[in-house]
Amino acid sequence: MEILLSLLFAFLGVIIALIIDREKYPKIVITAGEEANSDNTYAVGLHAGERWKFFRVSVKNKKMPTWINWLLVRQTAENCHANIYIKGINNDIDISYKGRWASTPELAHLDGNSAFLKLLYPDPVTIVEGEQEYLDILTKFEKDKEAYGWNNESYVTNWKNPKYKLFPGKYSLRVVINTQNGVSASKKFMINLEDRIENSKLT
Repeated sequence: MEILLSLLFAFLGVIIALIIDREKYPKIVITAGEEANSDNTYAVGLHAGERWKFFRVSVKNKKMPTWINWLLVRQTAENCHANIYIKGINNDIDISYKGRWASTPELAHLDGNSAFLKLLYPDPVTIVEGEQEYLDILTKFEKDKEAYGWNNESYVTNWKNPKYKLFPGKYSLRVVINTQNGVSASKKFMINLEDRIENSKLT
């Protein structure tokens, strides 16, 4: 009996250790919502007087559960990169591109060499426990029926990259996040694009 109890406690100890070890790693949660979007009418610059809406998702490194946060701190999600996949439901559009984090420097504010480098290799972000970053998905000009997938390439195509042009209709969206910690996360969404910005949704 004592041997069986010892084996049981040893087994439980291993299970608990594995659970605790797993909880230490970043836990990436990807969500959509109107609060993540950005609706702007620009006062100055290339698109002065124009209203654009940027559809985004929130990427959060979830806080450690209450039952264990007194003992452990969740690891920071280091150097997060994003890939975006959009596929038409009622058309044959099938595109993918490297994601751009809203908080990273805009290419227009960088010198030529730096801008070219960021065009090919967008800046990653680091997300500490309990914090979030916004990831750009697509943008739509108020007077256009079409929308456009948005990333660093958009800055060299007058914000309307023809490679990522999206006509009114329904699309499936998959967002994939990879971290330097070896943790990845993936989430699927729906995009419903209509002629007007107000009726277009990412859910």
